[in-house]
Amino acid sequence: MNTESSLRTALITGAGSGLGQAMSQALAESGITVALHYRHNGQTVEKLAAALTDDGHRGYPVQGDLSIPNGVRAVVEEALSLLGRVDILINNAGDWVDKPLLQTSDEEWARLIDVDLRAPYLLMRTLAPAMVERGWGRIINISSIASLGYVPGEGLYGIAKSGINMLTKAFAVELAPHGVTVNAVAPGWTVPADQPFPQPADYPQCHEVPNLRPGHAREVAAFVRFLVSADAAHITGQVLPIDGGLSATLPKGR
Repeated sequence: MNTESSLRTALITGAGSGLGQAMSQALAESGITVALHYRHNGQTVEKLAAALTDDGHRGYPVQGDLSIPNGVRAVVEEALSLLGRVDILINNAGDWVDKPLLQTSDEEWARLIDVDLRAPYLLMRTLAPAMVERGWGRIINISSIASLGYVPGEGLYGIAKSGINMLTKAFAVELAPHGVTVNAVAPGWTVPADQPFPQPADYPQCHEVPNLRPGHAREVAAFVRFLVSADAAHITGQVLPIDGGLSATLPKGR
């Protein structure tokens, strides 16, 4: 166990999702004590926390609705009561709408923006001052390649994640002099950690991805684990795709 990591704490939102679970496990295995936020899937997170405990790690479930300001406040208060402090914030929780913009309702717009953009902003604004005071902190925002170019049906989602990218850059510049780094990770198509590692032969539909396969949640989690480490102290304000090279290519016909 890394001695430095064993003294760190992290709040991971959306810890019950495939990617959230993978990141929670990766950080816990590094010795970091994690608060595992969820909204609905309590049984999944309870099992994850129990599995981490069985393996000698520390993970604590935290329930809350990030779509409302009071919900954000409650999650922060519960995490602080369990951890004592939050050194690492991973904004992973998110909503998703798969339809053209002209078919998107006002309610869908409001909820997605609340969960995917406003909640990360409030969490960063609330937890960053203590990181600044301690002179150390890591914030990782989970973005998407949908923020780097239009993906059919994901216009609203891409708008929210584009906002996350700018939020990342703005906070990074303001917090950099205080030992706090802020980065965003932008995964492409990613299979959950409980599925087999993807092989190109199993995904012929990935012919436009230079790597010829989807990513795996454990690959994203491993990169996040690096970004929260001391070795990544000079990396901040970046939006880093993990997409097998897809965002580096131009559409056919260009």
